[in-house]
Amino acid sequence: MAGEPSGDALGAELVRAALGIRPTLSLFGATGPELESAGVERVVDTRELSVMGLIEVIERLPAAWRALAKLEEAAADRPADGAILIDSPDFNLRLAGRLSGRGIPVVQYVSPTVWAWRPGRVRALERSVRRLLLTLPFEVAFYEDTGVDAVYVGNPALDRLPDRPAPRAEVAPRLALPEEAPWVAIVPGSRRGELERVAPALAAAAARVAAAVPEAVFLAPVAPGLEPAEVSRALAAGPPVTLVAEGRLEALGHAAAALATSGTASLELALLGVPHVVAYRAAPATYAAARLLVDTDWIALPNLIAGATVVPEFVQRLDPAALAAPVVTWLTDPDARAEVVEGLAGVRAALGPPGVAARAATAALEALGV
Repeated sequence: MAGEPSGDALGAELVRAALGIRPTLSLFGATGPELESAGVERVVDTRELSVMGLIEVIERLPAAWRALAKLEEAAADRPADGAILIDSPDFNLRLAGRLSGRGIPVVQYVSPTVWAWRPGRVRALERSVRRLLLTLPFEVAFYEDTGVDAVYVGNPALDRLPDRPAPRAEVAPRLALPEEAPWVAIVPGSRRGELERVAPALAAAAARVAAAVPEAVFLAPVAPGLEPAEVSRALAAGPPVTLVAEGRLEALGHAAAALATSGTASLELALLGVPHVVAYRAAPATYAAARLLVDTDWIALPNLIAGATVVPEFVQRLDPAALAAPVVTWLTDPDARAEVVEGLAGVRAALGPPGVAARAATAALEALGV
């Protein structure tokens, strides 16, 4: 069960590793194109469920309830020997309760953010989930005194890094970018809501960077599930941008700095050693509710992992000048940039070695007994 594009990609990595261990597995569930290409039969289309924010979720509740019923029915009819549910905790904890009530063991891959808000969800994990696969190292301590079988398998972003990144001299002509110019990445996220609320502010900040550092050139990755035209429209207020659909991590690794939406993209940039600012903006009602519920000092994954502010964060009020200022500093002050790069190296070391998909698949199959 994957409820959004990032979960679809994560699930596909796990499925390929699982099939390498147990080639006879038969898999079905809520899928996007990545899971389907990995060999999972679609029962529910992930695109029906992919939303972010408290208010936005309410609008999609009818589709979510229909999907719950379809997945529960399919699992009961087959019947399923086990379930692997990926991220999407609001949906998946409900599904886990239904499946475990039918005697179907459940593994949840990616912990809910119980360390930041709604810690009561731990009880739902204890009741309905046989094993929880953790992807952030600081989560281990949180679960030590609970009844949850929580196993840290590493962060999947580690497996996505290029083994042997192509040198800049090869990447530059492929993207039609000047090799000697500083490259600045604009990373607008993988959800359409992020494109609407955050990308225009990133584009406006990029325009400020371009004015301060005229030799800078800009590139933007196109996340799986998005169309290049969508990204281009969202960034229209900024300077000219080269869109990168293939080899995006390889291209990002050569960026001198980046402007990024909060989420997995920030962690990927951290692992690539790219200094970046992190921006987050929710619908006003969602943000107002979150301020009452969330208890955490940071939202950016590199900062959460480090337990300190390694990269600047900007939440809700996304002033282009403020977003641009650190980027301009990194492009013009090598010592300031080197300090951030050193902090990002510590984040990468904290996550451990690659091979995450294989460890996650092994831990999941072991827990399910298949």
